[in-house]
Amino acid sequence: MLFRGKLMPASNTTKFLKTSLLVVAATLLCAAFSPAQTVSTVYNFVGGKTSGEFPWYVTLVQGTNGSLYGTTYNGGAKGFGTVFSVTTSGTQSLVYSFAGGTKDGANPTGGLTLGTDGNFYGTTQQGGTWSQGTIFKMTTAGVETILHNFYTTNDGAFPWGPPIEGSDGNFYGTASGGGNKGNGLVYKITSTGTYTTIFEFDETDGFAPIAPPVQGVDGYLYIPVSEGGGENCGSIVQLTTAGVLNNTYSFPCESGNGGSFPIGPLVQAANGNFYSTTQDGGAYGAGTIYQVTTGLDVTTLYSFGGTVTDGTQPGAGLLLATDGNYYGSTSDGGTYGDGILFNTTTAGAYEDLYSFNNSANLMQDSPLAPPVQATNGILYGVTEYGGTKNDGTVYSLNMGLAPFVNTPLFSGKEGQSVLLLGTNLKGTTDVSFNGTPAEFKILSNTHMTATIPKGATTGAIKVFTTKAVLQSRKDFVVEK
Repeated sequence: MLFRGKLMPASNTTKFLKTSLLVVAATLLCAAFSPAQTVSTVYNFVGGKTSGEFPWYVTLVQGTNGSLYGTTYNGGAKGFGTVFSVTTSGTQSLVYSFAGGTKDGANPTGGLTLGTDGNFYGTTQQGGTWSQGTIFKMTTAGVETILHNFYTTNDGAFPWGPPIEGSDGNFYGTASGGGNKGNGLVYKITSTGTYTTIFEFDETDGFAPIAPPVQGVDGYLYIPVSEGGGENCGSIVQLTTAGVLNNTYSFPCESGNGGSFPIGPLVQAANGNFYSTTQDGGAYGAGTIYQVTTGLDVTTLYSFGGTVTDGTQPGAGLLLATDGNYYGSTSDGGTYGDGILFNTTTAGAYEDLYSFNNSANLMQDSPLAPPVQATNGILYGVTEYGGTKNDGTVYSLNMGLAPFVNTPLFSGKEGQSVLLLGTNLKGTTDVSFNGTPAEFKILSNTHMTATIPKGATTGAIKVFTTKAVLQSRKDFVVEK
């Protein structure tokens, strides 16, 4: 599939050339980045049969064993991409190699979702019965189950990212093409593979969705759509989980500093608003950071490309970290033209954090998606290129943030079991949901379960260990 040049598969493109003017100007302005952060290369992809290559638009996810998991578009035993894991100290394991053909998927993008059952869920862009992509489930040990094979007319084609788990226990995702209208769709699938198309796009509402949905605390699904809409620059749709369209927003391209080509999912903050990025548009045509309310009122918070060393073409969305800031990346720009890391407050106070530099030292190049925050407090991400073989890297960004506990789904009802991820959990003495004590079971040093207690209310989960009190990344919503 080809939508715009930046989204072509890594195996079919070359990195944009950096001009000598940029290099000269960068040398003069290289002091623009803050020295307070530590960025390190954790792992270098090397391709071949034992490693993946080109992690494409991948945000890592932490598994129950504490390792970080993701996908690569190419590499592995068959050359059709991989699922990999890497420890926070840099030990990589090839979890699964896709075989392609009619019996397996090929060329996964976007990474994985950790379900509340402890399994990973993801998609492949190619492969499967009709060579139009698959949805799969996978254990941490690499046991794969194909849940669905896409077929254009009936149920879409060429998904770009993993589905998300909804509060009802079903998984919701997007396919960039196919459906009766040929413009892509939104689907629902159970953990056992029962598949339903719930919404089909048209050019008015948008088409070619790349971002997965996100479910707001109000229960609606919010989905940025890369193209179409009133100005043909992308849109945002608000749907019920039954697929009923409730509201839409059309991006205004560059008019009034508005963004265009939104490919990253939305992330909801404690203030109720959502935040994300557009790859294009804005005051300088190089992408934006934007805020959107539940009523789909959009405000541009930052336009990229305003200076010679600013980042350009921001990656697919943002990470909301435990310090309340959003973190993201741009695939290009920065001091050396290889992309940057940045953060911003919900009010739009923006800061450049780090400028990637692959040409001088084979470190990292072209981060296409935001990092993830592991429960040790450190941020980890991937670059599409760079490293010793120029096949991509895993990097870490240490902002000095404290360890915490995480869960795949921040909502549930009294009596439900909740999967918790953390560090040093074997010393846990108590668990509480917004102050109400809960029964718990320690499964390993990195994961445990807790039962939502009777009378619990919405608020933070706290895990009391012998070393620290670990608080949840965000408030847990107790449904009544």
